[in-house]
Amino acid sequence: MIRSVNILLLLFAITISGCGGDDAAGSKRTVKTVPASGTLTLDDKPFGPIHIDLLPIEKKGDNVRTAKADVNADGTFVLGTYEEADGAAPGNYRVVLGNMGENLMEPPPAVQDTQVLVPEGGGDSIKIILKSAGKDAGAGSLLNPTIKKAK
Repeated sequence: MIRSVNILLLLFAITISGCGGDDAAGSKRTVKTVPASGTLTLDDKPFGPIHIDLLPIEKKGDNVRTAKADVNADGTFVLGTYEEADGAAPGNYRVVLGNMGENLMEPPPAVQDTQVLVPEGGGDSIKIILKSAGKDAGAGSLLNPTIKKAK
């Protein structure tokens, strides 16, 4: 009886461990990433600390991956897709701001909708240039997005 329980536990452990090649979340790395880092500015000044997400604009099959980074106080960042700082898939992205401040607990400022390109070969000089949306976040800003009807 104890032997059969041990065998079942061993089979269970093998089953949940998988065959390798997965990322930390257990997903296969279906998208090739390239090294990607750079600077974030708001109204022409380095901006941070803040968390950013880059949402792919062009869908390439089922292999769509969001890139993310925690931006330093001096505005520098290194993008990650599967793991921290492992790069991003080449392509165009929409920039979405997350929480900001030392502990990433403050809400982000209202900014105009911003896009950025991660080049095919990657790069260490990617510039994300944010512009304030002003007191009243207008249509098309990240805090008041323009919603279009599906065709």
